[in-house]
Amino acid sequence: MGYKAIGSAQDVIAALRKKGFLYENERQAARTFQLTPEARGLSMVTGEFDPNTFVIPCLGAVPAGNPVEALEDHIGTLRMSMALLPKPQPAAEELYAVRAKGESMVGAGILDGDWLVVRYRNEAPKDSIVVARLGDDVTVKRLCHHRSDGWFLQPENPSFEPIFAHSEPFEVIGQVLALQRAFA
Repeated sequence: MGYKAIGSAQDVIAALRKKGFLYENERQAARTFQLTPEARGLSMVTGEFDPNTFVIPCLGAVPAGNPVEALEDHIGTLRMSMALLPKPQPAAEELYAVRAKGESMVGAGILDGDWLVVRYRNEAPKDSIVVARLGDDVTVKRLCHHRSDGWFLQPENPSFEPIFAHSEPFEVIGQVLALQRAFA
């Protein structure tokens, strides 16, 4: 930080903690601080902060249909109660939200326009719903495995075909944890 004395840096850290911009994570090593959501500029417009909610960045749309080119646009944020996410709860930094587009996952209850809360991951348990990259395209499907056919992405709509890794390689880029639906 450019200080000649350690005490100066300690004073800055103490001031940031007192103002509520830094906190010490009890589950990590000593001397590790994290920014509070207020410090990241993620507090509500009213300025209120609720420690029982996650503020999740919205990154655009993902097809629940045929894969299309991946677009990552930060278009806002989504607030979600921590109680709606599975235990153990992920860190807020591991989450992002995408809007489902299409009909391939209606059997799993994912409708066109739903917001999917996704955890950044490169792997996911068998039979979980994932966001997967196929080259430059992305899609949301159920990750399945068959002894003879290997890994594949299974749509939850009989009008769509599964995508097998041996014929069209894919990479898991997130696991869907929850969804939020808005009623018009």
